[in-house]
Amino acid sequence: MKKQPTGQRNMQNFNTNQKPKHTVRNIVLAVLGAGVLIFLVFFIAQVVSIRGKIISGEYNFDEYGALVSGGGGANVDDSHEFDVATSDDPAIGPIDAKVTIVEFGDFECPFCRQSFPIIRSLTQEFKGDVRFMYRDFPLESIHDNARIAALAGYCANEQNLFWPLHDKLFQNQENLSRSAIIGYANQIGIDTASFVACLNSQAAEDEVNQDIAAGQAAGVIGTPTWFINGVRVAGVIPEDVLRQIIIGIITKK
Repeated sequence: MKKQPTGQRNMQNFNTNQKPKHTVRNIVLAVLGAGVLIFLVFFIAQVVSIRGKIISGEYNFDEYGALVSGGGGANVDDSHEFDVATSDDPAIGPIDAKVTIVEFGDFECPFCRQSFPIIRSLTQEFKGDVRFMYRDFPLESIHDNARIAALAGYCANEQNLFWPLHDKLFQNQENLSRSAIIGYANQIGIDTASFVACLNSQAAEDEVNQDIAAGQAAGVIGTPTWFINGVRVAGVIPEDVLRQIIIGIITKK
């Protein structure tokens, strides 16, 4: 019998040893690919289901828990529309937007901080269709610096710099002392002398008190509380859910 050259035998052995490894790798990749496909199908089905429930009015926000500061829990009141939008509170987006979202918030509320990047992102994503308005509801009984932060928001708005300070306050929520807030205001280019004078003014106090009274009249008991085209929804709303609410309203009209 003719012997094969040593090189040929070694190459055959190499190929034989490699085949099982390639087979195992292909199986692993196939399983991973199937897993990703199943996840995507499940995710899309969940989004479609949530959107359908929102549009039909069957969606239950309570299943996400009551992530609110203050008394009460997550609640939705769609029995009638609350008229809480104003002409003088800080707002982003066109006046004739299909979706108007009013937040009653507290700059020292951890759940408002959790919500702030969500709403800021979505107002950019749907900037032609969404108007977002912020109103103050400082929970002074549990947040020591809530009121001074609310006053600061009003005073920044007087200089057309509310949103830069809004973001600064939430980004530095661990320190909202009066002196720290004045420092943040200075960083965004506020006229410090006018700002400090405003903080001490009755006008600032009156504006914050008006927001609190309006919130209480509309059933606000904790923060954040949202009014989406007049419908009250309390608590943190997950980004994907809020996005689907917006899409549902936009496409329904």
